[in-house]
Order: sequence, then structure tokens, then C-alpha cells
Amino acid sequence: MEKLIEVKNLRTYFNTPEGVVRSVDGISFEIGVGETLALVGESGCGKTVTSLSLLRLLPETAEVSADSLDIAGIESIDLTKEQARAMRGKVISMIFQEPMTSLNPVFKIERQLGEVFRLHEPGISKQEVFKRSVDILQRVGVPNPAERLKVYPHQLSGGLRQRVMIAISLASSPKLLIADEPTTALDVTIQAQILDLLKRLQEEMHMSILLITHDFGVVSQIASRVAVMYAGRIVEQGMLEDIFENPLHPYTELLIASIPGIKVTRGGRLQTISGTVPNPLHFPEGCRFAPRCPYARDICSRQEPQEIDIGGRRVSCHLRTEDKGGEQA
Repeated sequence: MEKLIEVKNLRTYFNTPEGVVRSVDGISFEIGVGETLALVGESGCGKTVTSLSLLRLLPETAEVSADSLDIAGIESIDLTKEQARAMRGKVISMIFQEPMTSLNPVFKIERQLGEVFRLHEPGISKQEVFKRSVDILQRVGVPNPAERLKVYPHQLSGGLRQRVMIAISLASSPKLLIADEPTTALDVTIQAQILDLLKRLQEEMHMSILLITHDFGVVSQIASRVAVMYAGRIVEQGMLEDIFENPLHPYTELLIASIPGIKVTRGGRLQTISGTVPNPLHFPEGCRFAPRCPYARDICSRQEPQEIDIGGRRVSCHLRTEDKGGEQA
């Protein structure tokens, strides 16, 4: 499959008075044209920081480095602020986690949606902006789009606000859409509608999606490949079906077992993961999941596991290295 994005050894560190926070600590992944990759993990694992690193939307305290950060043929790690701003919207765009806080409460939808068209086409007429705004709202399933343009965000339901956010992110037909927890705070019926909408728009626009979520239930409905993130690192990645059927990393196994209706049927017992994600100021020695892992051995707390390839899947786990006879990739 043709690659749209190729990330090699991405690191995003924050300098704080307490020390260096290693939010993203050397991750590599790729996304094919028209493909959906789900980046999965608990809160605090570094998923959102990864997406903001791709967008170059981080504060001055952040230090972003990578061996390569190729987005649609553009080596974006060396872009200036102006070049990165020009790339956002046209090449890569994002639906942020909470539409109520992402939309400006004091401006009507018309102004906020129109800004996208005016940013990339400064000479565009007001009539054309209005026409395109109506068209994109209609495309994402907003009823009476001309009327909705005249209202403020608080006058819309949560589902409609999310559709407006999707419209804003797709207004300039990006090649990659980052969807950060796109169904958070929505009821189950609306969640399903939003996921169906994203799948339909992906097919129509031939775009790729990077889905950021903690919910394997959402992943199962939309993703084709999965990358599981823990404590700033990707611990396992592969095809969706392979990971669901046979997770190789203990963290992946426990995440899947904690979701109702996937591996646990009615009346069954859900798994829990003891402990919490470690503080990125003070990651533990060896494997970062070892303090919470039910299969941890002595080597796990002493030596960091290297990533290995097993049947086209990549995993970082001492158990799998032993299964493979010690071979490391």
C-alpha cells in the first residue's frame, strides 16, 4: 500500500521546572493512503501529544525531533511555523476531543467555518464562502445547514457540534484526518452515526484517518490497523483482526479483555489493569509496563525490551523475544 505518512523515531519532550517530560519517546509508524490507523491506549500514554506533534501545534516548551516525519511527501520536521500553518487544513487536519471547547462560543458557526476557506483562499467571495459552508454542512449530515450557520455553538446539540467540527476539519479536503476521541461524551446512538459518517466521508474523499482512542470498541468499528501506545512508546502494532484474535503484548491483551462485548460475553467477568500509567518524568527501569504486568519476570524490570517482528506484526515484549528464540529486530 502507498504510504501517506511515515514517522520514524518521533520524540516529543517538554522542559518543565521539575525536569524533562518524555511524552512521546521514540515511536515509529506509517499510515497508507485511504487507511485508518487507530492509536490506542489509556489517558496519559502520549496519544494526543503524538497528533499535536504531527500538526506542529505545541507550546514553546516542547522539543520535537524525529529521524523522519514524512507527511504526503513533505519532510515536516524542519518546516517553519508559516509552512506548518499552510499545511494544516489542506494536507492534515484534526477533529479535537471536545467540540464544545474547540468551537469558539462567541462566534456563530458561519464565521468559524468560513475562516477555513478564507485562510487557504484569501480572495474568495462572501457568496462563495457561504455556498461552500452550506455544502460541507450538508455533506456531514447537518439538517437545514443555511439556518445552522446563523447560530452559536451552544444552540446545537452535542451530535451537531461534532458534525460541525468534522465539517471544519474537512473543509479544505485534507489527505489525513486526525480524529481525537471523536465520540467522547456522545450517547451510543450518536456515536454510531459519527463513526458511520467518518467511514463514508473517508471513502468519498479517499483520505486517511488517524483515530486516537482508548476504546477498543470504537477501534473495531472503523480501523484497519492498530498501534497500541503505553508510556510514550508503541508496544504493539499490526492488523486489526490479528491483534483482536491474538494480542502479543500483555497490555494489549488486558485492554481488549476490559471492553464489554469483544472478548467478554454477557455474564462474563471484565478484566482490570492494576495501577496507573507511570509519570513521564520518572519512567521505571526496564519495561515500562512491568510494574502492572501479570506476566512480568526479573528481566522485565532490568532490561528494556527491543521491538521484534512476528509475522509482520511489531511488538516490544521480553516474553515474545523468548518465544522467538531471542531474535530482535
